[in-house]
Amino acid sequence: MKWKALRFTLLVLCIFLAVQAVVFSESLEDEFLFGLDLFKEGRYEQSSRLFQTVLDDTDSISIHGDAEFWLSRCFLETNDLVRSSQILENFLIQYPTHKYNEDARYFKGRILFLQEEYDKIIHYYSSFLTSFPDSPFASSSLFWVGEALYFMGRFDEAGEIYNNLLENYPRSVKTEASRYRLSLIEYRYREEELLKLLQWSHEEFMKSTGDYEQKEKEFNQALAVYQEKLIELTRTREIYENRLKLLELKEVSLQLKEKLLKGMSGGSRDE
Repeated sequence: MKWKALRFTLLVLCIFLAVQAVVFSESLEDEFLFGLDLFKEGRYEQSSRLFQTVLDDTDSISIHGDAEFWLSRCFLETNDLVRSSQILENFLIQYPTHKYNEDARYFKGRILFLQEEYDKIIHYYSSFLTSFPDSPFASSSLFWVGEALYFMGRFDEAGEIYNNLLENYPRSVKTEASRYRLSLIEYRYREEELLKLLQWSHEEFMKSTGDYEQKEKEFNQALAVYQEKLIELTRTREIYENRLKLLELKEVSLQLKEKLLKGMSGGSRDE
């Protein structure tokens, strides 16, 4: 009789503890769900507190993976990349088969991009696309590869990635962004061509200017020689004219002398 009473008591106690555990777990799950609602509203600080509360509760182990993933997302959204990366790495190690594993791998790449690890991004998302070719993050992963190439100045390769995205993922949320990048790349090429044309025009102008200056110098030299000769001719002409005037005066004086001599001869015969 006593044994039955003891078994009954233990059974009641187990049921009570189980009910307490369930009630307590449901309470934290509610907090977790409320944290998700706050996250969707962009209230990352408040939601991160709730996720941390869940993680601190040893009786909520069943949702620790979820809470850790979303806690990492909170820090990512607030640009606390170091803490977000640390939590995400721990999540991937602790929960390799979690339902958010694929999401976590994608957001790990996003953190690398925000940390400007462009070389790593290209290899990381290439590996991601190989592992998850049908992932809902496939087009976005491809886009971030294009972005990494773009920011590294590898515009031809980036353009190929953007065109690949537009061709294979025409309904992706990244199509408009890809078209915009392609327009920037085209504009950049046009700008480079224009700069080359301006540089070439400037060089031709400088070359023409050099030719002009040389010709102007030769002209000035020729003008100086001409002016010197003109001055010399002027002097020669003045000398010639002076000589001519002297000859004319000499001729006039000879004529006067001849008249004088004739007059003197005629006067003698009359006397």
